Amino acid sequence: MSTRTWLCAYAITRNRDGLDLGEAPRLVGYRDLGVVVADVAPARFDRLDTLDPVDGALADLAREHDAVVRAVFRHEPVLPLRFGTVLDGEAAARRLLEIGYDQARDCLDEVEGHREWGVRVRHVEPAASTRPDAAGLSGTQYLVRRRERLKAIQRTREDVVKVAARLEDALRRHAADHLGRGRAHGVLVNTAYLVAKGREAAFHAELEWFARELREAGAAVETTGPWPPYSFTDVELGVRADG
Repeated sequence: MSTRTWLCAYAITRNRDGLDLGEAPRLVGYRDLGVVVADVAPARFDRLDTLDPVDGALADLAREHDAVVRAVFRHEPVLPLRFGTVLDGEAAARRLLEIGYDQARDCLDEVEGHREWGVRVRHVEPAASTRPDAAGLSGTQYLVRRRERLKAIQRTREDVVKVAARLEDALRRHAADHLGRGRAHGVLVNTAYLVAKGREAAFHAELEWFARELREAGAAVETTGPWPPYSFTDVELGVRADG
């Protein structure tokens, strides 16, 4: 029977004693860095692309991954590794750290003391119809009224776009880094911000100031976080699962 041990790798952090990772995960160290791992059956990650992303095995795996990363993040800076990273034993884990040592150490230094916040601004179409009540109106009067309503809606949309742009400029001044994300129809802002803990009060005060103006102009403003720096630690360390 094979005694081969496969490890799920969650994140890179500082190699320090006493880090509370819960029951299963453990730290494999190399110099002053450590990679957080847990024993895993590789079959759990078979056919990830075909699994239901909302319910079932894939969702369970994603929640487990996030829970471990957050447990580390409560105590130490963290570089989340790509979900589904599986390594061929502790030697492969140390090799991952050795190969990417300089990059990982520099990145840890950059994100230490920072948290990720997400900001999303969506334009909300007016509930009222653009069609005026035609009662008592001639054809010409009806068309004039309809054009006026359409122009008013367009002006509102342009106002929202302008305020959203000002919001982004203001938030960037309080963030160490920012990253735009994909935007669905009607979404004007969908940005992740890396914010130092000491700047978070100013960041959120600025956000709330502009949020009031945006809501009055007809926009919905959503904030998520704080998160581990998922959007700002895309570390490619080049170690395959088979070592």
